[in-house]
Amino acid sequence: MDNISAIGFLLVIQCLITSELACKGETLQGDCLKSDGEVLLDFKSGLKGSITKLSSWIGGNCCQWDGIGCENNTNIVLSINLHNPYPSKEILENWSSINLSGEILPSLIELKYLRILDLRGNTFENIPIPKFFGSLKNFQYLNLYYGGFSGAIPPTLGNLSNLQFLDLSDGSLFVRDLEWMTSLVSLKKLKMTYVDFSAVGSQWMEALNKLSFLTECTFAVVGFLVKFHL
Repeated sequence: MDNISAIGFLLVIQCLITSELACKGETLQGDCLKSDGEVLLDFKSGLKGSITKLSSWIGGNCCQWDGIGCENNTNIVLSINLHNPYPSKEILENWSSINLSGEILPSLIELKYLRILDLRGNTFENIPIPKFFGSLKNFQYLNLYYGGFSGAIPPTLGNLSNLQFLDLSDGSLFVRDLEWMTSLVSLKKLKMTYVDFSAVGSQWMEALNKLSFLTECTFAVVGFLVKFHL
């Protein structure tokens, strides 16, 4: 059910982004920007696995590559969706062909219009969430649900003032403080199931109270799953 909710929210944001850029009158036609294609190829060079999706990432128009979404009129890259719909090896025989690991290279910040990044369900082998994600200030949707990340959630995510959806659910992640969260002034949906909040005590309640647009939150506290709508 949570996956359906995330997909629905993703589609809504994608539609809003398309309308916004079209209204700005940016009318570049043809293939995707050469610079965007180069950034994506560099991003690909740090990844391992997912033969199925990444096999299409060769030359040509990067807007036609699997997992890449572009604005219809401008062909500017807006979204990267490389989620693994089968997080368990037992579910699919050729699971390794759709699973991602490796590293996430900072060249990604060159995609200045990037609004959506979905890497849920992969196994990034306990790498930390990249601090440079906080430089992608146009992000509206970030989904790292059980993506294989671990360690402290970087406070730099607090720079994402346009973010509307954030899913960091993973038992290998923890927070040292929640001051960064209070800067997510556009956030509507927050999912942090099984993230370790032990270092912040009851501060999570104060932080959530400062998010005026938040309508849904899911997380676990002391072994109990808590989900509520505001």
